[in-house]
This record gives sequence, C-alpha cells and structure tokens, in this order.
Amino acid sequence: MTVVRALTLDDVPACLALAADRDWPPEEAKWGFLLRVGAGFGLFDGPRLVGTTIITRFGDEHAAVSMVLVASSHGGRGLGRRLVEHALDAAGTPVASLYATGFGKPLYEKLGFRSVGMVAGHFGTLDVPRAGVSEPVTDRERLVKQDAEVFGADRSAMWAEYFDFAREVRVSADGFVGSWRNTDRLMLGPVVAGSLTEAKALISDVADGPSRVDVRDPELAAWLSAHGMPPRFEVDLMVRGEFTGARDRLWAPVMQALG
Repeated sequence: MTVVRALTLDDVPACLALAADRDWPPEEAKWGFLLRVGAGFGLFDGPRLVGTTIITRFGDEHAAVSMVLVASSHGGRGLGRRLVEHALDAAGTPVASLYATGFGKPLYEKLGFRSVGMVAGHFGTLDVPRAGVSEPVTDRERLVKQDAEVFGADRSAMWAEYFDFAREVRVSADGFVGSWRNTDRLMLGPVVAGSLTEAKALISDVADGPSRVDVRDPELAAWLSAHGMPPRFEVDLMVRGEFTGARDRLWAPVMQALG
C-alpha cells in the first residue's frame, strides 16, 4: 500500500536516491531550493520513497509542477498521475504549467495540459565576450515587480529565496538575468529582456565556463548554437489554463521546474 505525504528537507537524500534510479543527476542544491519555495509530495511504499512531485504556487494565479518521478520498480501503476493530481488539487490555482518529456507528455495531456511550444536545453561554453550591459541588482523590489509583470503572477516568495540561492542576479536597462550553480555547470536563468539583442547581451554577462540555458526563441537558439552552446534535448512547455503577462520578454526560465 502506498501513501502520499509531504516532503521535507530531511527527505532530500531519499529524493536523490530516487533520481539516481531514473538516471537523473544528483542535484542536491536544486532539490533543497525547490522544497523551500514549493510544496513537495512523496509517495511511500512502507518506508521507501517511490515517487515525488513538487508544486510551486505563485500567488493565487499560477503553479509550476516539477520533479515528477516514480521508481522504476513501481512504473505502470498510475502513480505519476496520482501524484500530479494530488499536487494540482493542493495548489488550487487557475493556471498550472510544466515542462514535459515525450515520455510524460501523454499523461499531462490527459490531465488537461496542452503544449504551447518546444524548449531546447543548450549546453556548452559561450565563446563571446561579455557585453557589459548589466550591473548587480540593488533594487530587488523593482525587479520582483517587473518579474510579476512578465510572468503574469506574483513570484515574490520564490525571489526571496532565489536572491540567496543564485550565484548572481544582474539588471540592465530593460531586463535582468540570474545564474545559479547546479552540479558541474552554471545554469543561466531567468533571462528577461525587451529584445533579442538585450537577451544575448545579458546571457553573455553571466555565462562563465560550462553552462546551460533553456530557450524557446529560434533566433536565440541559433545564436547559442553558433557560439559554443548547441542544444542537447527538447521538451514541451505545457499549460493548463491560460498564460498571462508579457511572456514575449521571458527568454529563459529560472529553471524548468519553475518556469
């Protein structure tokens, strides 16, 4: 008999063991961050963790679904659906979003999600000089307000943690960029900018050695590919409900787990 209960930071080692079972990388810092900013749910078979998901609410408008995992020994039993439905019920928001692999997409479609585009994960070392268009953030309140306008939901609770979690957060005349360390590479995101040119410049200002950035825009993807950061995989960005905000200015997410 399996039981769902809330996950805590004490469960991170078990989450990492489950991730390893599914050949996910050992992202200890990321798991900890997500459990601080969101609500994690674990499916337990006796004392053993056999499934996870995390739901992160952004105000009362939007929730991001992430870290949906089921142990290889427990596949094919509908446990992934059970976890996601539990998380969505707990969130209770009119809009929910996630990033889906081809394996998970059919489940999410059954739950009312639809694809709104493909996102490519670009990896490598960017071979362009820093543009020098940005500076360290000083007015955090202004940045959080701008993020809400772009994303279409209040993410102030996430930002309260992200400012300390991030390697750096920088602002430009019309946007901002963050970066954070994940295992052996630097993750570049979010990237918010008023133009493609500014998005490129912001990325160049924080890229440092082996990095990753997830993008939808084909022109930005082509630029990254031409400068040392080719794509390695694609996923579907899926939504249940309707996106709001000025999302044409969101060039890269914080991470796929948060949008």
